[in-house]
This record gives sequence, structure tokens and C-alpha cells, in this order.
Amino acid sequence: MKKNAKIIQINGFRGILTALFIVTCLAAGFIAFPGFVAMNIWNHFAENSFPQINLFQGVLLWAIIALTYFIASKQRVAVSFATPKELNEEELNVLMERVRMQSQARMINKMMLKDIEELKKQETQDDKEDSNHESLTK
Repeated sequence: MKKNAKIIQINGFRGILTALFIVTCLAAGFIAFPGFVAMNIWNHFAENSFPQINLFQGVLLWAIIALTYFIASKQRVAVSFATPKELNEEELNVLMERVRMQSQARMINKMMLKDIEELKKQETQDDKEDSNHESLTK
């Protein structure tokens, strides 16, 4: 099995429903709606000279238009699928050093916050003692 393989996990019935919803929305947005638009444009301009087409034929017309565009286009496809390259030893060492530094900084921050909280607690206790001492002396 490849190390860099991407896996989609679908958990339970709710996951299946979510996946079906996503696929349905994508199909509606990228297939059915453009097919509907192509059908209406064809039927509007064809009026009496050409036969009317239905939604399925509109989808086929849309597919012909889209494929013709992609074949005739000189640009590369905007979406490409490739596995990410693995880190070499030096990059891995740099990454691990950054992780160590971040964990040390996080630990120092926690200790500082804990000390600040203790100081605040001590100050509030001192203030309470001072106010109690002042009220007793009056």
C-alpha cells in the first residue's frame, strides 16, 4: 500500500447520506444545471428550424461543449492529482527542531501562566487579609 494514499472515510449511515448529498449537489451543479441551460438556449434559438430537445439531450450538448473546450484549450488542466514528495533527512530534522521549540515554548508559557495565576491568588488573599486586618483594627 502507498504511504501517501489519500483515504476517504465514511462512517455509518449518516456518512453515507452526507456522501450522497455531496455527490447529488455536485451532479446538479456541474451536470444538470448546465444541461438545463443548454437545453433552454437550444430550444429558444431553434424554435421552428430545429427540433426541440429534452433535459438528457441538453446534458449531452453540455458535455459536447465542455469536452470541446477542454480539448481545444491550450492551457493545462487546473486540477492535477499527485502524491506529495517525501521529506528528505535535512527537512525532517528542521521540522522536528521546530516542533521541539514549539513544545518548549508551550511548556514555558504554561508555567508562566500558572505562576501569574498563583501571584494573582496570593495578591487577592493578601488584599483580603489586609481588609480583614483593617476592619479589625477599626
